[in-house]
Amino acid sequence: MLRNLTRLSVTPYDLVVVGGGIYGACAAWEGALRGLRVALIEAGDFGGATSSQSLRTLHGGLRHLQRLDFKRMRESIRERREWLRLAPHLARPLRFILPTHGHGLRGPLTLRAALWVNDVLSADRNRGVREDRRLPRGIVLSEAAARAALAGIDLGGCNGAAAWHDAVCLDSERLLISVIGAAADAGAHVANYVRATGLLANQSRIRGVHARDELSGREMELRARFVINAAGPWVEDWLPAGAGRPSAPMFRASRAFNLLTGPLPFSDGIGLRVRAQGMGETTYFILPWNGYSLIGTRHLRCAPSMRSTDILREEVLAFVSDLNTVLGHHRLTGADVHGVFAGLLPEADEHSGTEVALEREPQVIDHEPAGLKGLVSIVGVKWTIAPAVATRAVRIACRQFRLDAEIRRRPRRLAPMARAFVAGPRGVPSLERDVLTHLERCYGAAHRHVLALVTADPALATRVVPDLPVVLAQVAYAAREELAVRLSDVVMRRTPLYLSQRLDRAALTACAATLARELRWSTKETGAQVDEASRQLAAFRGPLVCDLEPAAA
Repeated sequence: MLRNLTRLSVTPYDLVVVGGGIYGACAAWEGALRGLRVALIEAGDFGGATSSQSLRTLHGGLRHLQRLDFKRMRESIRERREWLRLAPHLARPLRFILPTHGHGLRGPLTLRAALWVNDVLSADRNRGVREDRRLPRGIVLSEAAARAALAGIDLGGCNGAAAWHDAVCLDSERLLISVIGAAADAGAHVANYVRATGLLANQSRIRGVHARDELSGREMELRARFVINAAGPWVEDWLPAGAGRPSAPMFRASRAFNLLTGPLPFSDGIGLRVRAQGMGETTYFILPWNGYSLIGTRHLRCAPSMRSTDILREEVLAFVSDLNTVLGHHRLTGADVHGVFAGLLPEADEHSGTEVALEREPQVIDHEPAGLKGLVSIVGVKWTIAPAVATRAVRIACRQFRLDAEIRRRPRRLAPMARAFVAGPRGVPSLERDVLTHLERCYGAAHRHVLALVTADPALATRVVPDLPVVLAQVAYAAREELAVRLSDVVMRRTPLYLSQRLDRAALTACAATLARELRWSTKETGAQVDEASRQLAAFRGPLVCDLEPAAA
């Protein structure tokens, strides 16, 4: 992938996608697969906002049964299957357990019927999925089996448990980068740190977007016949007032966050009903994830126009306190919280209650009826179904282009992204087994391109931190092939370094030195990059923990 701003400014595009989260990435990929000339721009780094803050589940839509929404359930089942098929190195099955109580809607008989319907509706859930990634049927556990699986939890009057399989993503940031790489391989031109500042229009017809390079300040125009606006919480912040703009806000913000804690002793994802302070009863899930536990999702109301995702110390402690009412022997303290994943999600509408009413349906808004032809906006709700929603938006563009989209469309594949080392290394570098396993899991078939860097420069086999199998070759690869232009891009999204408990200022400086050679940073710029990465890491580690040394005076 090349960040070529001159190419962006001189190429006539069919489609410009604004926003490099999972919805924008999938729209760019889908457009490129259909033979369109596509550009994708992102104001920050790819996946730098809500897309990298999720609970990492790839849902099959079991909750849609509560509303008998079979259409959305089937959509979720199909897209979950696609992620398992396309990215078996990053997506894998996980059993979920939800305790049953009484003999009504939460009882074993009701949930057994729900699991049966789920199995019927998802009969094709394993089609094309390799054997070790297939999802078995759901079952209802006896009370004894449920209590054994959830030992130490305060289960109250539990009389069994529903058990079903969904998928979990081991690294959603890498999966998103893989999608963007696949879009580039299909012909899309992509660039991060390019901010859309306005629309290019001729009367009521879109002609492209005005944009600014956030690194240099350069202003440019991207000319296109159609624009897909997938800017997430900022979906309407860059649009002009007037024709084409809906009268009601497209995105009313609510805050959401998940906790990263030390590992709780459960091999399953478990659902626990909790009476949250001032929020009524809600179900939280605890997932085993990369040697930690992920717990969420906590939803908080805020001003609809809010764009900050800062989570306060008191809000984290309130969440921990609510969880402790059911965690029994596994009670948590603030010291157990290693990180906070926080993002903004759309509320359905304005209301006066304290509980968050999330938007249930993703929105694909064609602005032509409102007087602006050639613009579609997307407001997404779930990571899993991003490809299906993006396809709807691209189909609107194809109809306006009068293209036979189904004939022109190529099949989705997450192919290796790099082109510089297509032949692979001639010899296998001397790396520890856990490093090789880590590279295969992170990059899939493309891991051989990282190995090629180690073959060319054995110094790149050096680990960055002692508690993770991340090596300097990944840092160099991120700069050469994955459009990492800042240290924080590498630490927070191209690698899982942000998870390390040993990632201190010295380790950040070692990463920055490798990037400085790749990107030709000055000593001053290198120091500034370390400072900025330190701030982002401290923000992730949350309001309860901050152990990076301060910058030298």
